[in-house]
Amino acid sequence: MIRTLLILALLFGIGPGDKKKGRQGNALMRQERFEEAAEAYREALAGFETAEPDATHSGLLNNLGAALYRQGDFEGAQNAFEAALALSPDDAAASAAAYNSGGAAYRSEDLEGSLARYRQALLQDPSNEDARYNYEFVRRQLEQQQNEEQNQQQDDQNQDQNQDQENDQNQDQNEEQQDQNQDQEQQNQDQQEQQDQPQDQQPQEPQDELSQEEAQRILEALENEEEQLLRQVQKMKTRPRRVEKDW
Repeated sequence: MIRTLLILALLFGIGPGDKKKGRQGNALMRQERFEEAAEAYREALAGFETAEPDATHSGLLNNLGAALYRQGDFEGAQNAFEAALALSPDDAAASAAAYNSGGAAYRSEDLEGSLARYRQALLQDPSNEDARYNYEFVRRQLEQQQNEEQNQQQDDQNQDQNQDQENDQNQDQNEEQQDQNQDQEQQNQDQQEQQDQPQDQQPQEPQDELSQEEAQRILEALENEEEQLLRQVQKMKTRPRRVEKDW
């Protein structure tokens, strides 16, 4: 956990009216009457019209930021701390304002902004041990957050790829099933058309049996051939034999 101890300015060297309101604000801060303290600091700041670096002006802005921070207005607090940082007259004041701004940024969940301000606080004052501790704490937390985001992105990417592969596989299966259904429907349709075809249009099987006329013609042809064969045999029987002569 970061160290949230806020650094308050002591407010030396301010005018009588501003001094009264500024000191009143500090007293209210010690009493934890933060809303009233913020109002007192605003009244003290009303007397400053220049934007030149000034210890008192910067200190009042820093303390106003502390009062807003205690009320939970981290955005308003950081704006006040940033204004105090811009008007800081020396490194010590700048380190205190940057440190406080880093705490407000952290409470606003701006880890990168918080880390940058703690780093600046260390650059302005290397002996600021609270700033060093918070810098290391926020750095580790930011690194962990970035790793988690990268892992989440990788998980999302893998999930998207798996989903795409599953969708492609399902689509291929659906298309294959659709083709099979179409082939089956076509086959059923062809069978139905064949069954519905008229009987006289169906191809006829070859007839193995002869008609009566064809059988009669074949029988007559066979009888004629048999008669001719008998005649030839008779002729051969009545023909005289040739007697060969002995020499």
